[in-house]
Amino acid sequence: MHKRLSARTTAVLTTLLLSASVVLGAASPAAAHDDFVSSYPTADSTINGSPDEISLMFTGTLTGGDDATVVEVIDESGANVAVDPPTVSGDSITQHLSPDAATGIFTVRWKTVSADGHPISGEYVYTVTPAMATEPSTPTTSPTPETSPTEEPEPARPAQTYGGTASGGGAFELLPLFFLSGLALILGIGVVGVVMAGRQRHQRDRAQAAKDAAATENDADA
Repeated sequence: MHKRLSARTTAVLTTLLLSASVVLGAASPAAAHDDFVSSYPTADSTINGSPDEISLMFTGTLTGGDDATVVEVIDESGANVAVDPPTVSGDSITQHLSPDAATGIFTVRWKTVSADGHPISGEYVYTVTPAMATEPSTPTTSPTPETSPTEEPEPARPAQTYGGTASGGGAFELLPLFFLSGLALILGIGVVGVVMAGRQRHQRDRAQAAKDAAATENDADA
């Protein structure tokens, strides 16, 4: 009877051990999958202005390689604003975004390959509001030092004028006056010369007429 119980107990223990090994063996590959941990922008968050890039973080090192990782960032119009292939570095993925990305709700869809070779994927959303303009800083001004009172400068004296012309003009302003005076002098001399020449001619004509008259009288007497 004791032997039968021992054999039955051994069979039960063996079955339990086999079942446990099967369960643990099946659970080990699943436990080895890398999980999504966090992101920037954070899932379901709201940020001011669209970022230049987004990043995804996981629990373990990801498998790199061509087409192993794909990231899409879809705006409200359905356009993908992700540019350039994503960069995988250790346990993180970086994806650059278009500088022309608008505001609104964005959906991030990603897929990559876990360290154990199994593909994993997921998605989340974040919201972008218009970037807020920063207020310019107010420049600080130092207090103006007190200055001792000074005498007010005397007003500039006007230049003295002679005959309506400012005395400060110098010799250049007198040149036209000199020119006109010389011209008047020359004209005066010319007029005097003409008058004198005419008078002398008139006197010569009278003298000649007197001589001619005397000669005529002499001829008549003879």
